[in-house]
Amino acid sequence: MARSRFTLHGVLLCVIGLTVLVGLVPAGVILDRRLAASLLERARADLETAPRLLADRRAGRSDALSMRAEDLSHAPGLAAAVANGDRAGVLSSIESVRPMLGTSTPLVAAMQYGVQLGPFADSVLVAATRSGQMPVRLTSDGAAIRNLALAPIVFEGRWVGAAGVAAPLDDDEVTTLKGLVRSDVVIATAGGDTVVASTIDTARARRLLAVVDQRRDSSAAQEVSVDGERYLVVSARLADAGVALFARAVSQELAILPTLRRTAALSALGATALALLLGASMAMRVSRPVRELALAASATAQGRFDAPLPESRIDEVATVAERFRDMRRALRAQLLALRDSNEMLQERSARLAALQSDLMRRDRLAAAGRLVVQLAHEIRNPVASLRNCLEVIRRRVSHDPEAVDFADLAIDELLRMHELAEQMLDLSRPRDSAHAACSPAVIARDVVRLLTAGVAETELSVEVAGDPSIEAAIAGDALKQVLLNLVQNAREAVTVSGDGERGTRVTIAVFMRDAGVRVVVEDNGPGVSNDLRDRIFDPFFSTKSDMQGVGLGLFVAEGLVRSAGGSISVGEAPGGGAAFVVDLLLAADGDDDRGEG
Repeated sequence: MARSRFTLHGVLLCVIGLTVLVGLVPAGVILDRRLAASLLERARADLETAPRLLADRRAGRSDALSMRAEDLSHAPGLAAAVANGDRAGVLSSIESVRPMLGTSTPLVAAMQYGVQLGPFADSVLVAATRSGQMPVRLTSDGAAIRNLALAPIVFEGRWVGAAGVAAPLDDDEVTTLKGLVRSDVVIATAGGDTVVASTIDTARARRLLAVVDQRRDSSAAQEVSVDGERYLVVSARLADAGVALFARAVSQELAILPTLRRTAALSALGATALALLLGASMAMRVSRPVRELALAASATAQGRFDAPLPESRIDEVATVAERFRDMRRALRAQLLALRDSNEMLQERSARLAALQSDLMRRDRLAAAGRLVVQLAHEIRNPVASLRNCLEVIRRRVSHDPEAVDFADLAIDELLRMHELAEQMLDLSRPRDSAHAACSPAVIARDVVRLLTAGVAETELSVEVAGDPSIEAAIAGDALKQVLLNLVQNAREAVTVSGDGERGTRVTIAVFMRDAGVRVVVEDNGPGVSNDLRDRIFDPFFSTKSDMQGVGLGLFVAEGLVRSAGGSISVGEAPGGGAAFVVDLLLAADGDDDRGEG
């Protein structure tokens, strides 16, 4: 019997075909299983981050609601309307700040004055505001869950009630959460009795709540089955108000697998056919341009985008080369854009750090200001009484010169303490800044006449430059006090530095800048070092070595400028002295209070 014979071409084709199939089939099965496991593991990992994303969002919304509650509690006329039981006035005050409240629902709780507006606020939360707290809490009435924020309402130094805002956890909120966590979201009251909001139908949401162990709080994803559908579920408790479920259907997570299987099978068949038909003949023609592409890719990885690309008459190879050229060009453009974005991000980060530093400094100054005012109130009256007593003693011991000297010394010290208390009280005296406007150039010339009266020009010289028609949005007496403090501070700085013999030279320049008004006060003193510029406006901070001041002048000046909506900073003058820059808002055309000090 003749043995079967095979051609070399057929043997090679069979060997190539079997090799391709043996290599592809097991790899495809293993890849399929690993891909399914990887998809589920990734879905679990993503789902387990949902409670943290929810917590971060709640924290951010709590901060925003707290700020809105504070804005509402400081609404113009709200405290007085609440204290007078004026419901219409309360509503009017709320309407005046409603644009700042966004979609939140305002509420006012002051039952002792007969005022109760908006959603119900727990008496415990209302009581917390009496001590100055600003509580933010999730509350539930059995049918809805709200994020509630309260702030105290203070009228004439006493607590009269609480104002705040409420933001419900509704369908809009769960839709937003779904976009963040990329899963279905169900929010229910405590115990899962009532579905408050859900991105799936309510009936299925209830069945999910029934089978999920709600006591587990985002430690690991649970796999449950509802209506024959497998779900990966993570639950997170919303304080004592309710529970949030984050669910993903397993079928949706693995929905891509059938398509991938078909694609893999077709790819395997195509690869086999291509290997059988063109493998040998195309190997040499393809390997050369592939090597050139590999060299170009290596050069691109090293940051060189000018490596030559292969030229080939094979369409696929030519297409790959063109796509590689497009990819390289796009990559280069994206790298340049990324560099620009990084530079912009660094700039914004620096600005954010500066804003955070300024905010912390203002909080610190506010706390110090309150302490200073309380201290001033406690000091002024006893000082006045002691002074009166010492005046009586002085008259009774007028026959004793030494006793009179001691009494005069004590009276002088008490007068200095009284002046200090008055300076501290200036920080809290209300100033009507509404429609306030003045001409900084005119005010500066008034300050010059006041400070140089009876003073030799060699001792103090002040020059003013600026257009008197420029008007800033600040009261004239406030700006006068600011300029007096700055010029007097320059004069004392020159004296303390030991340069008093050459006299104090101060220039005050007024000009427009960026749709505002800038006032620059420069002196010929020793200047302010960089390490002291962040502290120069702090209360009780002073660089003087003697007892000529207590460090309140610049603190008061900064408070007056800031209350007028402006800012003050210190830098270095061209001549080496200090340069204080006061930026003020431009006075509105309708301002009619043009005080000139």
